[in-house]
Amino acid sequence: MSKMTAKIKKSPNKAIKKLEEIAKQMKGDNLVKVGLPKGSNNYPDGTSVIMVGNVHEFGSPSRGVPERSFLRSTLNEKSGKYKNDLKKLGKKVLLGEMTSEQSLQILGLMASSDVKDKITDIKEPALTSREGNPLVDTGHLRQSITYEVGNAD
Repeated sequence: MSKMTAKIKKSPNKAIKKLEEIAKQMKGDNLVKVGLPKGSNNYPDGTSVIMVGNVHEFGSPSRGVPERSFLRSTLNEKSGKYKNDLKKLGKKVLLGEMTSEQSLQILGLMASSDVKDKITDIKEPALTSREGNPLVDTGHLRQSITYEVGNAD
């Protein structure tokens, strides 16, 4: 029998109160958003980093740019890992070891780190003008990846 089960059996009213407190914390649209947020710093020449990210993420056939998904592909590949991590973090929230906000911050940090790693690891489709990583030239796109915890706005 786990410690948590034993605590609930000994004092169910206390456990219910704790669950109600956690439920209040989680009301609303608590989300982890990973990627290039509105207001991301543009490249030094004024080029929008969000536009560059979108072009690579989805491709632009009219410009001859193939899709090089770094965001969707990472989140799809790691979704099982994130679910497991969220379960572990949720248990810590239930035990009062952290807040739901802290658990979402940790999840955001992990996911943004994974996206940055994916940008570093992408090798194909290669750029026609040079060899190497097609998404890392100045490193600006990679450095601009971040996360936010908040609502759906």
